[in-house]
Amino acid sequence: YNEYKSYLSKMEENYEEEKKQSLGKEIKAMMYGFGDDPCPYTQSVVLIEEIIINYLSEISTKAIQMGKRGRITVEDILHLIKHDQKKYNRAKELLMSNDEIKKARKGFEEDKFSS
Repeated sequence: YNEYKSYLSKMEENYEEEKKQSLGKEIKAMMYGFGDDPCPYTQSVVLIEEIIINYLSEISTKAIQMGKRGRITVEDILHLIKHDQKKYNRAKELLMSNDEIKKARKGFEEDKFSS
């Protein structure tokens, strides 16, 4: 417990130093959106940020190792998360939404220029 507590306090110090480059603001907003307090404990935000960064580092490393040299593609990421159906379905949903937004913008720009 003491080791964990000192680890969190060290992370909290690092968090304060790297606040400008961190995901803290977004994490706080997401935590609030999922029912947490509007001002959650800094330690909670730091812990979640550390988990996110570790996950992204792991998935990026695996994607680089399996894909084309020095490149990560969407297909590489989808291949890595295909065993987790919830993540896979959400990623596919976001990709489809992104395509729909691109098409809508393109259509809007074409309408704008043709008028």
